[in-house]
Amino acid sequence: MVDIHDVKIGAPGPFLPPWDNALKNAKLIDSLGYDSMAFPDHFAGFVPESIWTPDITPLALFQNSPHTYYEQSSIMSACAAVTENVQLIASVTEPLRRHPILIAQTFLTLDHISRGRTVLGIGAGEIENIEPYGLNYSGQVGKLREALEIIRMVWQTHEPFSYDGRYWKLEDAVMSLRPAEEGKPPPIWIAALGPKMLEVAAKYGDGWIPTGLTPHGYGERLKVILNHRKKLDNQGEFTAALWNWCILDEDESECERMMNTPLAKAYALLLPGPEWKRLGFSHPFGDDFHSLTDYVPMRYDRETTLSAMNEVPEEVLREFYMIGNTDSFIKLLEDYVKQGLNHCILWNSTGMFDLEKTRSSYKIMKEVIAYVKG
Repeated sequence: MVDIHDVKIGAPGPFLPPWDNALKNAKLIDSLGYDSMAFPDHFAGFVPESIWTPDITPLALFQNSPHTYYEQSSIMSACAAVTENVQLIASVTEPLRRHPILIAQTFLTLDHISRGRTVLGIGAGEIENIEPYGLNYSGQVGKLREALEIIRMVWQTHEPFSYDGRYWKLEDAVMSLRPAEEGKPPPIWIAALGPKMLEVAAKYGDGWIPTGLTPHGYGERLKVILNHRKKLDNQGEFTAALWNWCILDEDESECERMMNTPLAKAYALLLPGPEWKRLGFSHPFGDDFHSLTDYVPMRYDRETTLSAMNEVPEEVLREFYMIGNTDSFIKLLEDYVKQGLNHCILWNSTGMFDLEKTRSSYKIMKEVIAYVKG
């Protein structure tokens, strides 16, 4: 079993303008003892612009849209150049907007720039970043599987090769860039929740990086992956990671208050319908609603979104967020570790729900890191 003092702790990498702040934050994260920075790959954000107003979130006073992101590989390379210690994790990209050969080349390039500190986090994609932009979202799991086969293939040879798949057909393709250290390409961590994706993670992944799971849900899915790996006799090193949203305050009643703010409820709508049903509730967007495959926030007007937010129960909020003061948060983190977690990306979202709590929440985060490193 992993000891909590062996767990690696990461933070979201800077992905918003202005660049001067992003540069400063990258250096700060590197200096504070975090083990990693994780970078999203989005065109669109997670909430409708129809509710991105000061009465819902004070962030609207400083950022005019929830759909503001630096391009992933560009910001990762820039941050790699100004840091020395942290891993740089794509969390995550997909092979629907990016051709598999381009992904292979991009992450080998990042491997060189970072001197071996890059992780290719990859998944099947989110419909909000695909379908509105004229791309085809169908067959996304099959496309991912083929892409992973191609990426592995191109990382293993500098000779021309061919590939005859359902979605990609390559003939005499070549891409001869090699890893920074010969024979050690970037590890691949796969974002997976459903049964098919857990099988993909087991077969092709050097790690697993889901989000939005309780300790029990995390442990159950990790067991599935490890069982698949055992059947495949896949004995390579495997990282069990997680990316979760956190609300931190020494007064736990303040955590609960922030958890119940409008914006926090809007994000909690991302929890899939079947998870709501398991808790005894119906998701306002339907019992079969899955944000990855169904949610295009730009198509939800203000009235519809506000109505849905009002239906978010306390039980769903507690499922979606990791909350607590220093001691209770460490205990919660230990619960994940008992389930097999060994790398946790902690998105301290406290300041999104109360700007005045930003500084104090990062004080708690420092104490958590100090304990883990203890």
